[in-house]
Amino acid sequence: CACIGSKVDLDLLGLLFREMHLLNDKARGNEEVEEDAISVALQEMLLAYNEDRTEVAFVHDSIQSAAYSLLDPKKLAAFHLQLGRILAQNLSHETWEKHLFIVAHQLARGYKLISHRDERVVIAGRIFLRAGDKAAAASAFPEAKFFYARGIDLIDNDEDWESSYQLCMDCFSKGAEAAAIAGDYEQMDAWLSVAIRRSIGLDDQFRAHYIHVRSLAQRNEMEKAVDVGLEALELIGVRIPSDNVKLHTLIELFKTRRLMKRICVADLKKIEPNKEKQVVSASRLLNILGTLSLSGKKHLCPLICFKSVQFNIKHGILSGMPISLATYGFLLSRFGMLTEATSYCEMANSVREDLGIVETIASVNMAVYGIVFPFSKPLRECEKQLHHGYTAGFEVGDVANSLRCASLHRYISFFSGQPLPKFLKGVEKVSKLMKEYNSNSTLLVNLVYQQAAVNFSGSGGASTGPAYLNGDFCDYNKIEQQFQEKTHSILHEQMNLMQTILAYHFAHYDTGWKSSEKIHVCGGGSIFKGFIFQYIHIFYRGLTAIALSRNENDKRKYAAAVKACIKVLKIGRKKSPLNLSHQSYLLEAELAVTKKRYAFAERLFMLSIEHAASAGILHEHALAHERFGFYYMMRNNHEAAYEQIRVARDLYAKWG
Repeated sequence: CACIGSKVDLDLLGLLFREMHLLNDKARGNEEVEEDAISVALQEMLLAYNEDRTEVAFVHDSIQSAAYSLLDPKKLAAFHLQLGRILAQNLSHETWEKHLFIVAHQLARGYKLISHRDERVVIAGRIFLRAGDKAAAASAFPEAKFFYARGIDLIDNDEDWESSYQLCMDCFSKGAEAAAIAGDYEQMDAWLSVAIRRSIGLDDQFRAHYIHVRSLAQRNEMEKAVDVGLEALELIGVRIPSDNVKLHTLIELFKTRRLMKRICVADLKKIEPNKEKQVVSASRLLNILGTLSLSGKKHLCPLICFKSVQFNIKHGILSGMPISLATYGFLLSRFGMLTEATSYCEMANSVREDLGIVETIASVNMAVYGIVFPFSKPLRECEKQLHHGYTAGFEVGDVANSLRCASLHRYISFFSGQPLPKFLKGVEKVSKLMKEYNSNSTLLVNLVYQQAAVNFSGSGGASTGPAYLNGDFCDYNKIEQQFQEKTHSILHEQMNLMQTILAYHFAHYDTGWKSSEKIHVCGGGSIFKGFIFQYIHIFYRGLTAIALSRNENDKRKYAAAVKACIKVLKIGRKKSPLNLSHQSYLLEAELAVTKKRYAFAERLFMLSIEHAASAGILHEHALAHERFGFYYMMRNNHEAAYEQIRVARDLYAKWG
């Protein structure tokens, strides 16, 4: 019992007793044999039955440890090997899957004693490879890596590669993939290099490169990941031009739009699914590169995505269609074609749901509800779907996209006005997942939002005051030193966005302006382009400029900045009347006040309050009342000012 675990299935225990003690009484079942053997332990209350008497468990972990310590340490490996062999040879087909991990763990403790080559191959394939696959399917990647490693130890020689090539390739490539997801990059590199060196066909070479791309992406080496991916595509004849990229992009955009105008959801459902391994693999890689190139080699992103859409339709890759359509929609939104973008994202959702395609749910929801739909749907709805995307993604083993989806979920949750206690609880949970899977790039951005929420909530952890992103979770100055002035990354821009927002709310306007300047949204060089964050940043940039324009120094400069921000926000209001109108009206109201157009300003303040309430964005609803209150205070209407400030206080309290 102690060798198997803290609890043991009775039928399993009976089988072991029967085989180890050569009890051949066929009239007695395994459970009867087991009950005779453990009756003393049960009487002494060292073991206890479960409710339905199908298993026994040690009443305390220390009892199991004490029992295990009675075994001779020199003979432990041989004893575990004996248990594993008995189970592997005698378990019925019906109970095999149920007890696979128990068998694998027993053999894992004694496999080094196996000397016969045929037995090594059988155990590597029948036990360790299958156990690794089962663990990986349950997203238990550290355990999957453990089992694949044992299989590799048994077959890593020239003779086995020659006689059992597919088994060896499966163990090394799947082991490398599990190691990458588990964050053991050193082990991943070692196994992957063997798989690439030993591969004898295009399929296996491509498979190894595909794993390499995913591992590089998880390490945030996006440019290298894109390069490796493009090399892999060339192996199977899919080429993405690297010269005259703008010309090729325009050509492929025209071809894709012409193709898609003739396609509807009903047409896609009629396509005969292509199951050719190489073609399906190429589709998967194109879809991944479309996402990765946004952070590494942005100039190639549109070209890769257009190629992906064409490739999937041409070859009938239905499983790849949802993410291709979603990414295509995202690109169209960046080009300003929001109506088309929305229709293709709706098509992506429809195809995925109607055909029951679950493996791309995280990546599809990330593009649809994290990028495009925040313009057309309530942010709260987008927040819910992003949460569904990242939890469902984990269930199917799509860890990398699940974590990216989780990041977008946190961003949208914050800007939708989710109460801060709930937000902080969620962000802490996501941070733990990102640490567990060594997703450092997404973790750092997540910590930026965690620090900002802590500062706003006043719950401690801000080392230099609430206006600054310095504290237990984020060090703004340290991170900022890592970036040159020309460098843009999601971390860099999200950090400066949150610093701008904090600095404005806590009246450190110079700090807010400097952070805003580092994003360069108005110049068009921002990663935020095409995201709703572009307009959120412009809103707080404009508010900061209004505050600074009250000083005589550089008044003209800041007044010009306010006008530029209002121009952009009016475009945003047309794109997203539901989520961006209140910001546009509030900034226009502040400008009207500076021009002493008081009646017009009051109407705009009321419009901002009305639209913020309709959108349900608590903190900006509060801000609209707060600014209206300060307006009344400036106008010496203290009764009206008190009422607006009181409502603002209550809304901020509700936010947390």
